[in-house]
Amino acid sequence: MIGVSTATCDIRFSLQNRYAETSLVNELAQFGISNRAVTISGRATRSEKEIGRTDFIGANAVEIRSKLTGFLEEHELPRDNDLVILDMEPKEIAPRHLGEFENDKKLQRALIAAYRRRIRVARQVLRQTKRPGLKLGLYQVIVPDGKGRSSAEFEQRMRGYLEAGEQGMYDQLDFICPVLYQRFGSDDARPETLRKWTDAASRQGIERSLTLTRRNGTRIPLVPLLSFWVFSGKSHNDRDAVQPKSLARQLRIVQDAVGIEAIVVWSAWQTVDEMRTAKEPVEQIVIAKFLLSVGSLPWPGCT
Repeated sequence: MIGVSTATCDIRFSLQNRYAETSLVNELAQFGISNRAVTISGRATRSEKEIGRTDFIGANAVEIRSKLTGFLEEHELPRDNDLVILDMEPKEIAPRHLGEFENDKKLQRALIAAYRRRIRVARQVLRQTKRPGLKLGLYQVIVPDGKGRSSAEFEQRMRGYLEAGEQGMYDQLDFICPVLYQRFGSDDARPETLRKWTDAASRQGIERSLTLTRRNGTRIPLVPLLSFWVFSGKSHNDRDAVQPKSLARQLRIVQDAVGIEAIVVWSAWQTVDEMRTAKEPVEQIVIAKFLLSVGSLPWPGCT
């Protein structure tokens, strides 16, 4: 066992709407990483990027249930003991945008209710699969500032997340997923500046997520999402691979945090060919070799 260790001893790999091939699963296992997570695209819950505001709000439980049930059957999802992450990102009304509607409370409440409806239906559909050990989570809660700053934009975003909690959006979730994707690379700033930005954004993502609660005041466990690439249209290194030592540094920050149930490393691709031929290609990496470069992180008992 090479062992990339965490305080939770639980790192998982997630693709979108599918599982890794056996060869990659076996390679991941050498690092103590399991394939017991799957991210479900918005089209499974009538939450795709293209859906209009009216249709998103108006979708009822029956049609959402039918859509999700058919989607899970088609894709043979989920498996026992999976973390199931709902990726709902309709354009301009995704969870990160809820704070932008704070001056239109009626619309904000309707959007939150639409998310709450989908989460409730997803919980019911997963229960009907009779798969043991399933846990349900939500992507994009929270998205920190890329540099970890407490900007006016970020604070408005947080007010939206907090309002969603007060209206029960998280009540039927087992966990939420702060998105710790790195937003900048070596062409954007000097190494020490990049380290400061990544550290600050990672800590902000965790610490501010911990301020969210269910309506009864209980804290929600966190499953932070990390990735192998920079994701930001504002970066000169958008879709380039991050530095392995930078990912290792993020893992250490997560290890030192409270409230972490597991860590998920997300990817839409598992092979070099998929990375190269994607609609929006990313820098090609061999995942196992990349993880080997990240190295073993010291955490007693988790190797």
